[in-house]
Amino acid sequence: MNKKNALVGLLLGLAIVGFLKRDFVTEKIKPLVHSPYKSEVLAVVLSTGVADLAPEHLDLDTLTRTENMYEGLVAFDRTLKIVPALALSWGNLSPTVWEFKMRKGVLFHDGTPFEGASVVAVLEKLKTFKAIRLTDPFTLQIETTAPDPLLLAKLTKVFITRPGNVGTGPYKVREWIPGGLLSLTAFTDYWGRQPVYRNAEYQVLPDRTERRRAFEDGKIDILSAVPRDQALELPQEQLKKSYGLEVNMLMFKLDDPRLADLKAREAIRTLFDPAKIEAIGNYFVRPATELVAPGVFGYNPTIQPFVFDEKNMAQDLFGKRVEKISLDFLETYRTLSEYLTKQLRTAGFSVQPNPLPADQLLTRIRKNLSPLFIIGWQADDGDAGGFLDAFLDSRGEFNGGRYKNPDVDRWIAESRQEMNPEKRLALLQQVLAQAQHDLIAIPLFESSRITAVKPGIVWEPRTDGLVLAAEVK
Repeated sequence: MNKKNALVGLLLGLAIVGFLKRDFVTEKIKPLVHSPYKSEVLAVVLSTGVADLAPEHLDLDTLTRTENMYEGLVAFDRTLKIVPALALSWGNLSPTVWEFKMRKGVLFHDGTPFEGASVVAVLEKLKTFKAIRLTDPFTLQIETTAPDPLLLAKLTKVFITRPGNVGTGPYKVREWIPGGLLSLTAFTDYWGRQPVYRNAEYQVLPDRTERRRAFEDGKIDILSAVPRDQALELPQEQLKKSYGLEVNMLMFKLDDPRLADLKAREAIRTLFDPAKIEAIGNYFVRPATELVAPGVFGYNPTIQPFVFDEKNMAQDLFGKRVEKISLDFLETYRTLSEYLTKQLRTAGFSVQPNPLPADQLLTRIRKNLSPLFIIGWQADDGDAGGFLDAFLDSRGEFNGGRYKNPDVDRWIAESRQEMNPEKRLALLQQVLAQAQHDLIAIPLFESSRITAVKPGIVWEPRTDGLVLAAEVK
């Protein structure tokens, strides 16, 4: 793994947390020079449609469309660094009071002027803040009930909009067919840099054969979310593979007598060959070293990866043979599960593969019914805190292994309110190191996203997986 990602994580954390006292993050204003638009219509094709463009829908398929149109006070750039959007600058007046200086001269797509009252109207609907106040029409203060180091990350997905899919972004809606075509045109009064393409279309082609033929015929500029097996059918030089923030792992039910012994879990972790797992994923995955991905704030570069030991295949690692222990996993992970099952059985630990739909898998995990389960976690906000809350806190929603460590609970609680980025990073890394020591799970692989790009189209993948028309050249 590239250990310089730890620095990326630190920089990300500094961007998320902001600065204490009255030191404000401020955008350096650059003159915007608009070049003529490209005349071609940019064609982005997805396999899944969305029913509406409501700003509160935050799934990847919806955001790929709406982040062309809607903006919040701040935004993530393509590497998940916090950057100014409708707010020019921000900072902390105290650990619980944030102040934002907003842009002047911004217009909504319908010509309505943007001002602080537009933001207040949206934030008050959330009912999550202690107080929201304007000290002047373009200066906003948000008071939280407790210190919140992730407030800026949360605000990247609070879009300031008007009824009728009206935002302030670089594109506005020209035509919208629910579940199908979204046609966009450049908003000529946009406050920022104009996009290269005047017009862009987000098309939906569910049939994989139709998608492949349309791409090979040059009718698609960007083909998003290409399945790994289909990627093998496309010209490899036109594929862009990017690793996001997802780690897939094998987790243990720690209160199961067959898995409670640390020595048994230590033996299991030597059974899986990272090179074999890469091959199973058609080399569109890479080995994971810990429970969160590099680049996630909290990633601990001092944690050493587990080591495959082929000698254990010929040994009876577990004493007498253990029968009827299930391995729960998503139905799409059948090939991986077959490999894990084979390795466990060869070493004398028999398991029963149990493929499940996503909802059933999560239900079994929540109810502590899964002795062994494969689960993936993606840090959409670039921060390890969500994973720790869900999987490592003793009260976590997906702590299906019933992991309990009072020190870990205390460190997680402290990290939720620690506003100093260096101290918070140390807390998160301490938790992950302890979880690795206690061996609650075996990190298996990081997932990649695959995008097919037409020759001549200049575009680089984003860490969050969005394909935004305004970023295409």
